[in-house]
Amino acid sequence: KFYAIAAPFDSFSNEGKDLIVQYQVKYEKNLVCGGGYLKIGPKLPNLTVFGETSPYNIMFGPDQCNSEKRTQLIFNHKGKNHVKKSELPFKQEGDGMSHIYRLTLVQNSTVRVEVDEELLFQ
Repeated sequence: KFYAIAAPFDSFSNEGKDLIVQYQVKYEKNLVCGGGYLKIGPKLPNLTVFGETSPYNIMFGPDQCNSEKRTQLIFNHKGKNHVKKSELPFKQEGDGMSHIYRLTLVQNSTVRVEVDEELLFQ
């Protein structure tokens, strides 16, 4: 079973400044297959149809299916997905604890990924 929450927001640009995306995730029970990631994308005319195939610009956060576990970082540019090539560690191991995920898009075109203030990628 899949669940999704969608909300509209105004278009924005991080030109000349850093953009920080931060949110908290807590798995209430161990998952076999699922994710707690965010998709940030273009405005959709009908949010009731938001789901797995909805377009996005950034996908970020924990994802797992059976033994495959990772922190996803995917950018979509001109219809093509650019996946972070090296694996980012999975930090949601069934401990029932909340974790804070932070993605920083720095104005110099670099990226920083942190979970619970631990730097995973820069």
